[in-house]
Amino acid sequence: MSDFIIIPAIELRGGLGLRYESVGMGTRASRVDPVSLAKEYIDAGAPMLHLYNLDGPFIVSAVEHSGSVLAGAERNLTVVGELAQTFKTPLQLSGGVRDFDSFKVITQMGVKRACFGSAAMRDPAMVKQAVAHNADAVVVFIDTKDGVPVSQDWIPDAKVSAAQLAGALREAGVKSFIYQDIGAEAAGAGPRAADAATIGGAILGSGVTTLEHIRKCAATKGLAGVIVGKPLAMKTFTYKQALDAAKEGLAARK
Repeated sequence: MSDFIIIPAIELRGGLGLRYESVGMGTRASRVDPVSLAKEYIDAGAPMLHLYNLDGPFIVSAVEHSGSVLAGAERNLTVVGELAQTFKTPLQLSGGVRDFDSFKVITQMGVKRACFGSAAMRDPAMVKQAVAHNADAVVVFIDTKDGVPVSQDWIPDAKVSAAQLAGALREAGVKSFIYQDIGAEAAGAGPRAADAATIGGAILGSGVTTLEHIRKCAATKGLAGVIVGKPLAMKTFTYKQALDAAKEGLAARK
């Protein structure tokens, strides 16, 4: 499975992990021990965990808010440190990594990869600074809508492709990317696997909700893996079933 990885995602809110269940026409979130949830995925064979900080920035720059730290994010930060100390499995984190200072704090805690989102799009100098400090730890989300990057300050072209944007980021030293279509899950359209594959070696971070989606992504040449959150948290399918679906998809690659 080294050609395609499935990364379980854990959403953190106020220092706790979120587990979901179906209720009527929607879902309900229950707060659970994030360490136990992480252990569940690791015991099932997950090679990496993705942590979503849902409470905003861990470290808000002094320019913006006089160095204050949001309470929920501070509790999440404590949990991230506990997870990093408890498990050898690499952690990848997004949400709250907005500047070089927060990048340093997170990686010094033992988080293997820190993900920049919109901050990376509007601040090329900061990305280059992070790359110079620890290139292997830098991951950039490329957020798109209908296959076109939502915003970016890297290339003076509003219609630049995701592949072209990734090329500019690679020239700056960025090695790892997560492709995300911001409307994929809301629209129920499924993963944009072919679009994500144009970047080459990217992880797909949105739209994967079924085992068939995983098969499709694994069968797509150039796609390195997927992040799967709510379906695993809701126990729609197990991590082992996800691995089996990925094996079937890889067998179909041409």
